[in-house]
Amino acid sequence: MEEIRVSVRNLVEFILRSGDIDNRRGTMADKDAMQMGSRLHRKIQGKMGADYHAEVPLRTQIDCDGFLLIIEGRADGIFERDGQTVIDEIKGVFRDVERMEEPDPVHLAQARCYACIYAEQQNLEKIGVQMTYANLDTEEIRRFSSSYTRSELEEWFTHLTEAYQKWAQMQIEWKAERKASIGKTVFPYPYREGQKDLAAAVYRTIWHGKKLFIQAPTGVGKTLSTVFPAVQAVGQELGDKIFYLTAKTITRTVAEEAFSLLKKQGLHYKVLTLTAKEKICFCEEPDCNPEKCPYARGHFDRVNDAVYELLTSYEENSANYSRERIMEQAEKWKVCPFEMALDVSLWSDAIICDYNYVFDPQAKLKRFLRKE
Repeated sequence: MEEIRVSVRNLVEFILRSGDIDNRRGTMADKDAMQMGSRLHRKIQGKMGADYHAEVPLRTQIDCDGFLLIIEGRADGIFERDGQTVIDEIKGVFRDVERMEEPDPVHLAQARCYACIYAEQQNLEKIGVQMTYANLDTEEIRRFSSSYTRSELEEWFTHLTEAYQKWAQMQIEWKAERKASIGKTVFPYPYREGQKDLAAAVYRTIWHGKKLFIQAPTGVGKTLSTVFPAVQAVGQELGDKIFYLTAKTITRTVAEEAFSLLKKQGLHYKVLTLTAKEKICFCEEPDCNPEKCPYARGHFDRVNDAVYELLTSYEENSANYSRERIMEQAEKWKVCPFEMALDVSLWSDAIICDYNYVFDPQAKLKRFLRKE
């Protein structure tokens, strides 16, 4: 059966997010703070004693209609307290932990997923959850504890995974359609001198998982000669997503044209061009909080529906997610076009963007690069 894999973290962040975009709360900094605080993370685990099991891999699979949904991740810790098994989820934050009244709902959901999987595997009727928050500056710690029955966790987990299944089904159907179209796509022009060798070298490089450095004059057709074999490699399941990185607007346009040429032959490919926040924002100046921006207000309550509609309305040229197309959809659903574009990137086949989206330490595409 076809398999769709999703990490626990990505699952809960995608399905359960809600409310406003609000840069005043520091939640964007908190989101990936634990990656910056791995030393503190290990320090907390080390202080928990010999009976504390750290970084426990957990995995479950759900037999859906025609495919398997595989959900996996690592519990930060599992230990026994007062005769009960407890799942520990550690989060590094920049907030004052003493002023926290309750755990973040999405953080808690991540721990509850691990608790549900572990309770089922170990046949536990009841299991505890501990949320451990650590301030990355002061190393101050705040813990929240709760307890759940296996049955209530299973009911909650079922609703969560059912909400994700339509996205998984969409992904499977699209990949089959994409693969069939790739098999029929040929190089659109007679090869110029050197183009065929270049295309073959790119394909071989992808096949062997290596790196290739190319130097050639302007106008020899480098873009098409690299995009075409990369698309063919995706059709052979040697990769799943193409990143085309550039620092120049004209080069982005050339990349878009290369994909358009292949689409005229019948290629079905979702191509997204990412635009800088300052250029795509509906406001005069980007100020991402609900008091300043109406598109930030309730953004997460609407954005998944906006993205799903965009991705499933595939018609001729509709899968060219240009700046104009993204802004049109964002305006219709009253969501932030920049943040919506980042969500669209998760489901796109090719992403054309500035180098900074990948190489900047604060890059918004770190969702593709981070380790779960």
